[in-house]
Amino acid sequence: MSKGFVENRVRQFQALMEKNRIDVVMIRNIYSFTYFAGTQWWQPSILIPQKGEPILFMFEDEVEELREKTWITHIQGYRKIEELMRAVVDSIRKLGAQIVGFDIDIDASALLYEQFKAMHPHHKIVDVHGLIMQLRMIKDQNEIELIRKASECAQTGLQAAIKAIKVGATETAIAGEAQSAAKKKGAESVLIYVNTGNPRVHAHPRNKAVREGDTVMIDIMPSFDGYFSDLAHTVFVGSATSEKKKAFQAFLEAQTSYLNALRSDMPLDELEKIVQEVFRRYGVEKYYVYGFAHGVGLRFEEDPITTIVVPQRKTKTLENMVLNVGHAPLSGKEIGAIKMEDTVLVKKDKAEKLTRFERELLEM
Repeated sequence: MSKGFVENRVRQFQALMEKNRIDVVMIRNIYSFTYFAGTQWWQPSILIPQKGEPILFMFEDEVEELREKTWITHIQGYRKIEELMRAVVDSIRKLGAQIVGFDIDIDASALLYEQFKAMHPHHKIVDVHGLIMQLRMIKDQNEIELIRKASECAQTGLQAAIKAIKVGATETAIAGEAQSAAKKKGAESVLIYVNTGNPRVHAHPRNKAVREGDTVMIDIMPSFDGYFSDLAHTVFVGSATSEKKKAFQAFLEAQTSYLNALRSDMPLDELEKIVQEVFRRYGVEKYYVYGFAHGVGLRFEEDPITTIVVPQRKTKTLENMVLNVGHAPLSGKEIGAIKMEDTVLVKKDKAEKLTRFERELLEM
């Protein structure tokens, strides 16, 4: 990625900082670090002043390699955590900052945040996650292409997982086939949920064997060069009951209707009503868990997150926003967990599926 391309993100963010009277921002999560530095790095630390150049703080032995990967030239090395803390405090003091921002991501470390507040008792600390997401929610062409590549990895992984489903196969074995195939395709990391039998909302794979009559839901989330895709499908082991078939068809119609309606400048809660109406018509609304869409990008689930961040349900779609459509399952003991997810690019007048998977009712 070119220097100018990523540097412009910092300049846009600095304009938002100035507008909101924030003097300096500290970022300690890998996602926003990648966005502004142009490269992934673990244990990230980046300080962005309202004006001027950002500063990276990095373990001394990693500085040389990092210089080859980022456009940012001001990198301070450290060997002890105390040295990092002193360097950050000194840098903020030299800038004469009064209001200091911290990116509190949804899974941000409470320990890092509390340490940061303790280091700056005389400063006002504010959350700047919302400001950062104003930029991150709209994807540029480079980001979209990386998500396309992640989507190819997702498709390969999902196909491998489905081939592995049989009576006696464990969730972990099915997940292993998916992860192996996706990584051979180029994925760097692969998170996968596999749910067989009774439904679980977050189905981290277990050593639980598939049985005749089970519903098997597979949700695969691979990353490519830092950017994620999210793809899911559901299959049935043996003949599906009429209730399962009805729920499957309802979900498929709900997703299709949502995608047909999706375009820019639409409130997500209004799109949700399309899904709810389909489920009511099929008589399966009792199985529904609210939150049919969420953002996808440097996280497999990022703003807007309609399942657990209630205010974000009123977010309007934006051109070049990337969403996962089909996130919330139909869930119940009678049917198991049923969902079909695709990663989708929002355009001005339509939606484009970045994941491509043939949707059909499969009875293995």
